[in-house]
Amino acid sequence: MDIPLAIDQQLFLFINHLPHTPWTDGTALLLSGAGAAGIIWFIIAFILFLKEERGDHRFFLPIVLAGALVGILVNLIVKPLAGRGRPDPLMGAIVVGGSLIRDYSFPSGHAAMSFAAAVVLGRSEPKWRGFLYLLAVLISLSRIYLGKHYPLDVLGGAFLGWGIGHGSLLIGKFIQKQRG
Repeated sequence: MDIPLAIDQQLFLFINHLPHTPWTDGTALLLSGAGAAGIIWFIIAFILFLKEERGDHRFFLPIVLAGALVGILVNLIVKPLAGRGRPDPLMGAIVVGGSLIRDYSFPSGHAAMSFAAAVVLGRSEPKWRGFLYLLAVLISLSRIYLGKHYPLDVLGGAFLGWGIGHGSLLIGKFIQKQRG
């Protein structure tokens, strides 16, 4: 095993073996579940949509675009190309919350969607930016704690999501300009 993957595995075991109590497991499961398919991010986008004072809803197209791009890029292209397996209980992983996931692990779709959404919504609502990035980090860390992803999966997903978020903003801006 090369050095980066060995470090990744050791960091995984450190985070994954933090104390597991009903409260910490429940909180991690709640965060992870909220991040599934971007559910929490679309709820936040909807709330911001209703609260937005400008009424132009500029973030709405980019958040939908970001969600679609994350789904396509992560699940249909990058994960099959990377072909990295998920953490294995045989190596000492504690897996919380159901059965083992059998699809590929890299990059984390939860992290990608969370960071894409934090970029898009944070641009629209700067006063929420810190909260949005904190939520993205917590959702991402929950995936390691629950035994679903390695740290490099989460880091890769976060970087991919950050790029998709910025790309979605640029595409949204271009489309808005074309509309007049």
